[in-house]
Amino acid sequence: MKRLICLISLVLLVTALASCGAQSIDGFAVPSDMSYLASETGDYYLIYPQNWLTETTVGMTSVYTEDAYRSSVIVTANELPAEMTSIEQYWEQYTEQFRAQFSDFEMVDPEPSDVTVGKEQKDYGGVTAEGKKYRYRATVGDVEYQWSQVFFLHNATLYTVTYTAKAAVYDSHTDDVDKILAYFAIR
Repeated sequence: MKRLICLISLVLLVTALASCGAQSIDGFAVPSDMSYLASETGDYYLIYPQNWLTETTVGMTSVYTEDAYRSSVIVTANELPAEMTSIEQYWEQYTEQFRAQFSDFEMVDPEPSDVTVGKEQKDYGGVTAEGKKYRYRATVGDVEYQWSQVFFLHNATLYTVTYTAKAAVYDSHTDDVDKILAYFAIR
């Protein structure tokens, strides 16, 4: 009887531990508190907090917070234009467009920071990518927003992961965004 109780206890313990761990989609890790969206082309999974909502439109995958602020993360994947050879060159052209569109466009960080995308997937056969993160702010209507954009290249595709939030609440979701980047699954 004592052995049976120990065996049942062991089974319950293993079951409880398994439910706390990561689930898997196509071999990639998906933590138990996160969900996933496959890109329309199937070349990546956007793994995001379960309490965020999803939206898909042609050419992009996006998730956003369910609170009143609607902070969002949007992913796009496009070929790097032939005349460009680097993320930095792409950013320079992109910045010119922002400066023309927003009269108060301002960089938050004077220099981009390095980011490793997909670092939590490497033990699952996933690909990591080195990217550049740019942070800036501007006013839309009467509301000040802050953005961070992470650009990285993989197989001649330029991926852009854009986090948008009202400047006043920007920091409230940065841990989630860091986790989204860490679990990003490139196929």
